[in-house]
Amino acid sequence: MDLRITLVVCIVISGHVTMSSGESSCGTKGDVVFLLDNSASVASSDFKLMLDFVKGIVKEFVLSKTQVQVGLETFDTGVRTEFKLDSYSNTQDVLDAVDKVSYVGGGGTNTGDALEHLRLKSFSKAFGHRPGVPKLAIVVTDGVSSYKNRTTEQARLAQNSGITIMTVGVGKSTDLQELQDIASDPDSKYLFHIDTFVGLKMIKSTLAAATCTKLKGLASDCSKKGAADIVFVLDSSGSVGEDNFEKMKNFTMDIVDEFTVGPDAVQFGIVIFSTPVTGAFSLNKYDNAKELKEAISEIEFEDGETHTGKALEFLRQKSFSTKEGARTSQKVPKIAIVITDGHSTHKEKTLEEATKLKVQGVEIFTIGVGDEVDEDELTKMASNKNIFRVDTFSALNHLQPLLLRQVCTAPSTCLGKSDVVFLLDSSCSVGKNNFQKLKHFVSDVTYNLDINKNGVQMGVETYECKVHTNFELKRYHNKVQVQNAINNIDYKPGGTNTGDAIKHMWMRSFSPEYGSRDNVRKLGIVITDGDSKSKATTFYQAHKARESGVTMIAIGVGDMNVEELKGIANGTDYLLTTKNYDTLRDLTQSVTKMACEGSLKRDKGNAEYQYLVLN
Repeated sequence: MDLRITLVVCIVISGHVTMSSGESSCGTKGDVVFLLDNSASVASSDFKLMLDFVKGIVKEFVLSKTQVQVGLETFDTGVRTEFKLDSYSNTQDVLDAVDKVSYVGGGGTNTGDALEHLRLKSFSKAFGHRPGVPKLAIVVTDGVSSYKNRTTEQARLAQNSGITIMTVGVGKSTDLQELQDIASDPDSKYLFHIDTFVGLKMIKSTLAAATCTKLKGLASDCSKKGAADIVFVLDSSGSVGEDNFEKMKNFTMDIVDEFTVGPDAVQFGIVIFSTPVTGAFSLNKYDNAKELKEAISEIEFEDGETHTGKALEFLRQKSFSTKEGARTSQKVPKIAIVITDGHSTHKEKTLEEATKLKVQGVEIFTIGVGDEVDEDELTKMASNKNIFRVDTFSALNHLQPLLLRQVCTAPSTCLGKSDVVFLLDSSCSVGKNNFQKLKHFVSDVTYNLDINKNGVQMGVETYECKVHTNFELKRYHNKVQVQNAINNIDYKPGGTNTGDAIKHMWMRSFSPEYGSRDNVRKLGIVITDGDSKSKATTFYQAHKARESGVTMIAIGVGDMNVEELKGIANGTDYLLTTKNYDTLRDLTQSVTKMACEGSLKRDKGNAEYQYLVLN
């Protein structure tokens, strides 16, 4: 099925959850900027439909200085600010301003410059952005940008600065890959495509509802977060300077304001690093926000080199120790937030210490400021995808909503005890690029599990005509090792011999020889995108797997036979489907929940029925 059509179908189907006239407006807080294509490819009548689309969405919000603010930019070869976020404070004034926007209809499609303008100006304090308020951009375009590489880079920078981007592509002249690059992840939530501008009417309510939901999600209430131990690691090297160090401190204090501070809630510590590494204060030093912020304000700047590795070593050996107040025995989440403006003096030591911290269970967030940072170092230092970039220290405040969302809404590590084996389809229909996405999904699930010999054990098998044991249950005992092993799995194409693969899983993967434990839940997760070589064999082996005590989860990708998935899974509660490999990540939390459940339902009835009917 054509992807463009698929997205349109999804939009129409989701219409039942949208807002309509007469229902209550979206009462939340957020700064929303529309970015409309006004290039030569857009006809005058189509531009009018875009403006009507904007007005339709605006009507769904409560506009005021304390709730939603709206700005509008148009672009062709250049970028034009039609009105800023703080230009109008009520709905009617905004609607009148939209009516006054002029059609240009000339010039190129300089989307890259438009996205840069969005990041540097549209969401600046000068244009009315309120620090700490969620930032959402809605981009509408009908063509390929004039400079694709620049567009991709500017979209990345905009997203890293804390802007969530919803993208609407119109017509057949758009570049799907470019639209995906512009839109925030996942594409299933933030990328829309319609065949003509008339279709904007169809998605208006859907996008308005999605925007409202997103703004509410971004405005996470961190005061409700449970206990956590958080240490800020602040770069105090010579390249930072005293003024920027003060901005870092102010940013840290703004973050503290969002949490409930206390010995039974969130504790904060601070580590300062340059040539020496200094523990400004320990996690258990202050039990209220007022004293904590006063202590932060009194921290002095220290000149020197960028010894990030030593700072991470200090974190591991001291900051997150019981002596310094870390609540290790209570399984309280440990979080480190590293802010730096340059590459470390000794990169190898930095990455080595980051790995040791992650093995110890510390979740690392990295924030790079300016052009002198080593992005590879930041990425490898961070846990999972917890990396952020801003251009200047003044821009740290713009990052606050995105960082808070990541820190406050990150799922708690699953502390259940189970043996989990992934069985991944590596057949020709998958392809190398999609297999990479499949590995990313498994790595994301791993990130949420408590991997150790007394908690969750994980193994991964891949299959085509043959079955390949990539690593067995007993091989690795921490999530960093497992994620590295997943990353190193090679794609080996072939047929789709699902039946023999399931047989190997229940007979070998869940055997004591491979590390399977007695009286522990056994979970087999089969991910495939095509019909198996022999349904009879697949159904029979799935039946034998369930009979041996393995709870079977079946995940189907794309347009495949659901009946076969039913024959594999422990009933419909354990059957998941997704449109394509790009949307597979949307299932991360569902699969994590299944792996974490204290006692899985043994619903064998439906799957057994499928097996008996076939035979």
